[in-house]
Amino acid sequence: MRSVVSFFLFFACLSVFANDSGKWELIDDDEDLKLYTRAVPNSKIKEVKAEAFIKGTIKEACDILFDRLKHPQYFKYIEHSEVLKRTKKCDWSYNVIDTPMVYDRDYLVKSCEVKNPDGSVSVTWEPFTDPKYPEKEKKVRVKINKGYWKFTQAGPDKLKIDYYIYTDPAGSLPLWIKNIANKKAVPNTIKDVENQIKKNRSKK
Repeated sequence: MRSVVSFFLFFACLSVFANDSGKWELIDDDEDLKLYTRAVPNSKIKEVKAEAFIKGTIKEACDILFDRLKHPQYFKYIEHSEVLKRTKKCDWSYNVIDTPMVYDRDYLVKSCEVKNPDGSVSVTWEPFTDPKYPEKEKKVRVKINKGYWKFTQAGPDKLKIDYYIYTDPAGSLPLWIKNIANKKAVPNTIKDVENQIKKNRSKK
């Protein structure tokens, strides 16, 4: 059974959004992943970013991120995902996160693919509102939720990932749980993408 803390680890499941006023603090330095946090002015929630290397290609990673309806299969905390609108480069989605023992979280995000001049590809996301998806009584709406993935091909089968997120799971959770969640979820989310690339390849 998933625990409440496990869920919030998801949320904590180029710089388009980053605030350059503060200094990033390195908090984890593994062979294939470096994790950083940074204080945000007038906020108790910290930004989190990671630099990681996995096996894969830019296309494989982007295909997973925009295969929205299968996100409940790819990412273990996502219970439901639906696409409200889609264009060639962007989609607008509604998503629900399963949280036992407390109210589920839901959120609306616009995600866009951006091809950078250096050949890398970014996938950015930011919240939006839709009158057809109002806040619900037994779900907590996540309103602060923005970030990006940046994928750079570092070799024939070596993918460099730069990941940034600034989010508040909302509700009455203690601050320390929110910040721990933000730190822990980033490596887990990157691992989910890596594992899905492996699964997709095994099917071919």
